[in-house]
Amino acid sequence: MNMHKPGAILVALMLGGCTEYTYTSQIQKDVFQQERRNTVDILMVVDNSCSMWQEQEKMGENFGSFISAFGDIDVDWQMAVVTTDTYSVEHSGRMIGGEDELELQNPAGQTLDRVAWDLDWGLEEGVALQLDPAVTTMSGNDDVGNWCPATDAYGAGDLGSPGAANGSCGQAGSPPGDTGDTGDTGAGGDTGAGGGTGGEGGGTLRAPAAGDVLITEFLADPGAVADNVGEWVELTNVSADDLDLSDHMLVDDGRNTYVIPAGTSIAAGAALVVGRSADIETNGGVPAEIETGADMTLNNAIKILTQDVDGADEIFSEMVAVGITGSGIEMGYEGAQLALSEPLLSEENQGFLRDEANLSLIFISDENDYSPQPVNDYLIHFQGLKGNRGYRDPGVVNVSAVVGKDVPGYSGLDSCESEHGNAAYGVRYVDLAARTEGALESICDEDFSSIAYELGLTVSGLRVEFELSEYPDESTLEVSLYASQDEDSLIGVLTPEEDYTYRVQENVIRFEQGQVPASEMWIVAEYRILATGAANVDAGTDDTGESL
Repeated sequence: MNMHKPGAILVALMLGGCTEYTYTSQIQKDVFQQERRNTVDILMVVDNSCSMWQEQEKMGENFGSFISAFGDIDVDWQMAVVTTDTYSVEHSGRMIGGEDELELQNPAGQTLDRVAWDLDWGLEEGVALQLDPAVTTMSGNDDVGNWCPATDAYGAGDLGSPGAANGSCGQAGSPPGDTGDTGDTGAGGDTGAGGGTGGEGGGTLRAPAAGDVLITEFLADPGAVADNVGEWVELTNVSADDLDLSDHMLVDDGRNTYVIPAGTSIAAGAALVVGRSADIETNGGVPAEIETGADMTLNNAIKILTQDVDGADEIFSEMVAVGITGSGIEMGYEGAQLALSEPLLSEENQGFLRDEANLSLIFISDENDYSPQPVNDYLIHFQGLKGNRGYRDPGVVNVSAVVGKDVPGYSGLDSCESEHGNAAYGVRYVDLAARTEGALESICDEDFSSIAYELGLTVSGLRVEFELSEYPDESTLEVSLYASQDEDSLIGVLTPEEDYTYRVQENVIRFEQGQVPASEMWIVAEYRILATGAANVDAGTDDTGESL
């Protein structure tokens, strides 16, 4: 916050004289400038232990609120996600992204087929991955060697064969001991029946067993249209029977669950296309027979999310859904330090840390941090990443936390509780959030929209509160907004409660969501100083001695 006292050059040039005396008080003008445009790298560290599913879901759902804090203020941001699990090799400081899974389950939750992929699978924008038609077992489609990128165009120009036969990958074959038929019932067969009450053979439908229906093709990152309409999955019946998929589910390890409608069937040897949208005019030409909407999203091959990425909210929702299989010994600080240290910083996490950017770390956990080093050692490491300015300027590195933030009544008591469970006091996170002027929010809150917005404001570097130099007679307080130092750049006089709030106890002007002045704007507060001084305000009385 840049605050200029009366008499400063800015005030003299812009608004003339600053004070005038009356019998009882004087007029004061306080001038502030909003912080300038921020460039920031955001590392979000998410607890992936068994109790965190709902919190991950809430954070994913409210990414829009997080980004809305950047709004019209032109923040140059990029973001990555790591976990608090430092024991498993696949986590341990490695940024999450470019990996996802699809699982077909029956109504009882039993897995019928599952395909999980990561960056090594080579996802490309606008190119579907296809299972070799020679592979007809649920174990065969676990092998990346049995998948290959599509080469034939469909619809608006993306590559794939939704609902039609897949091309051979040239290196796949039936695994030893496989008895699956590779003829008409092979993967990627003819376009099949979906949504009917019986198969093409006219026989009685039965429920599929494990391996009867395979995931045979998917497009996670369409290029011709947006992800939210163009993603799709192909399911193929490799059995000899017509199958009933009513109330079966497509799920992943994070936030997705789509229930297939009652009455949906798939004929022997046929393929069923499930898409985000079933409107062939808008979905890029996908012949989808079932529409999932937002209940099924596929993660793109992105580890570092930037402001220029289309569909950033959906990608973030996938990134932050880190699962609940991580270690129960949560080490948030250690995970962040590993992510921002060699060799990961130059290898798997390359491209995240920019020399010119500020660094913002956000920790989300319902437990305290159990990292091995003292808190101050981690702070020194994070500040050291920014060189001398990291130690000198407190705005360069900040730590925010969504944790149990309230001190419990006595040792061993939880900090807070919600319908999803309790949270321990995150004292180590609270410590650094306070010392670096980061945001501190309660993980037990049911609504994460305001939490996400406050985090976004903190990351943006913009100020939402401006402290007045004197206590005002509130009835005389006038707050104006200027685009520059020129008095002719007046944007307007702000309306109390509608455009800002004055908080008497803190003696601050506060801007709430949707009110925050943009980067480098000027805020001018003019008011008559209370004749009785600040002491009476602190005591809760006005200048007549009446109780406020």
